[in-house]
Amino acid sequence: MAEYSTPRRRRRLFLPSSGAESTPVIILGMGRFGQALGEELQSRRVEVLAVDADQRRVQELADDFDHIVCADTTQPNTLKQLGVADAKRVVIAIGSDLESSILTASAVVDLGVPAIWAKADSAAHEKILRQIGVHHIIMPEADTGRRIAHLIDGQVTDFIEFDPGFALAKMVLPEHAEGKTSREIRATGAGVAVVALSRQGSDYMLPSPKDPLQPGDLVVMAGSADDLEAFAAD
Repeated sequence: MAEYSTPRRRRRLFLPSSGAESTPVIILGMGRFGQALGEELQSRRVEVLAVDADQRRVQELADDFDHIVCADTTQPNTLKQLGVADAKRVVIAIGSDLESSILTASAVVDLGVPAIWAKADSAAHEKILRQIGVHHIIMPEADTGRRIAHLIDGQVTDFIEFDPGFALAKMVLPEHAEGKTSREIRATGAGVAVVALSRQGSDYMLPSPKDPLQPGDLVVMAGSADDLEAFAAD
């Protein structure tokens, strides 16, 4: 197994095992997004290999990650040495350096990694990454902006948009829906469906299609963003 060194201590890098029940995640680029992602994954007991081309950043994060290395991720041979060709999940967290992001993404795609996520900073960046063959595009600033806009401008308390045509929204049950069942709400043609509810502080549960919803219920609704906003505002 190859060894690489960081400024503070030597690291022995893992080579992801195809037979592992929970395979490691390789994060290429350790800016704010990559760092936050890596820390969250580690908190969930997911093994992470963090890679960045900036030696100073690697040094700063050396005590935060068990596996971290300074390397040029745009070079296919370097990625092979890091075990990327054997990885199941790779995140390209390089956003602001467009050239490095595209070259890295192209190299990772060529290695045949089955699940690739990449951060994009603009619509043009996203389009290029999709054309290269990246499976999942992440646009943190745009996604967060849309989410906050829905929270500020609507009646929802949480909002997650999976793509422009589908979202989930958490809200207090609107008055016009009180006493109706989840089946009746679906049948109104409003374009939304109740997928979960919490009553009087209980854990979220699947709604019964026959039991009427009550005032104060917290509900998680599914539908288009426009339909969810219309349902919450009625």
